[in-house]
Amino acid sequence: MPLTSALMRVCLISLCVHGAVHAQTEAPTEAEQNKSRAELWDEGTERQRAWADEFLGDTREMGMALLVIPTINLDAQGPRNFDDPSVRADFVRQRSMKMRWLHHVNEHNAISVGYGKHKREAWDTGPLFQMTDGAITYQMIAVQPGRYRLARITYIQPGMREPAPQNKPARLSVDKAGVAALNEFDMKDYRKTGHWSQAMKRDDGMGTGCPLVLRVGDGCTEEAREFRWGMSARSAVKDGVAEVIEIPAVDAELSFSPVAEITLAEGDVVLTDGFVLPADQPKLAENTCQVLANDLMCSLDSLTVERLPASLQSFRQATGLKTFGMTKTEAALRNLVYRAPKIHAKSVPGASPNLLRVE
Repeated sequence: MPLTSALMRVCLISLCVHGAVHAQTEAPTEAEQNKSRAELWDEGTERQRAWADEFLGDTREMGMALLVIPTINLDAQGPRNFDDPSVRADFVRQRSMKMRWLHHVNEHNAISVGYGKHKREAWDTGPLFQMTDGAITYQMIAVQPGRYRLARITYIQPGMREPAPQNKPARLSVDKAGVAALNEFDMKDYRKTGHWSQAMKRDDGMGTGCPLVLRVGDGCTEEAREFRWGMSARSAVKDGVAEVIEIPAVDAELSFSPVAEITLAEGDVVLTDGFVLPADQPKLAENTCQVLANDLMCSLDSLTVERLPASLQSFRQATGLKTFGMTKTEAALRNLVYRAPKIHAKSVPGASPNLLRVE
């Protein structure tokens, strides 16, 4: 199937998500007036599931590869106390993070792994389905054939301010671990001024878990809890027991020498290892910070990532595809094989072998 056809199908998936959102916000048509909000929402999420199953199941016919790759399971650390601003900030960083594998020739072709917001494109579909096993979430992504290198990470860090640009900054050095592009902005948050209920509403027709946050699969309980917390906070503002505030936040993009690479051919169905950025990373060389092209650019003094080893046994133990009715995807995954990525980063001396330092 040509790329244009694949692009059209990705657009249709995006429209399904768009429809699922608006099913609960727009006035119903005359034909829909007898349906409840819950029924309309369920129809939208079912369309999203069906399209994801068809797209993943047809990767071979579309001349693409099907990649299964782990990321952290956000639910494994729950339940979180979202009343705590520092807990909310840490969660936003985790939830917004994307580990991006770039095509070695055309960087528009990419593999984006993680929970960050994603604009679906035929050359970078993002995760379309996910299943969990313990601390790991396995995400499934349709990929254009080629060689991909993990060389970029994006995330949002609430509560952080940009380092002050230097009057006479040291040179942005390629000898450093990489470069960070930082863009500070004001993020909306909430402050409690009285008691307000944290009750998780069940009567708004939007469901719970992954359907609430427009994902297909499982492992979305904490995302849904954070979403509900925000709904409760907005209600509390109306009731006069909370106020809207703005906090500093930084939109960060890290570019660095490749940590790892993997080559995928047309029709491949591959499980490989994932990676995640630890909470204490990266380390900025603040004496190099300078404004370039409207972003604050800083060299990375050091950058360490954690490898998330994948295994066929662990994947087979994850929540079953049958649970979600992903029959076409299940059929495609019968040919799944494990393929280790080629690692370019170095192990951190004296630390876990899964901690890798970019050099």
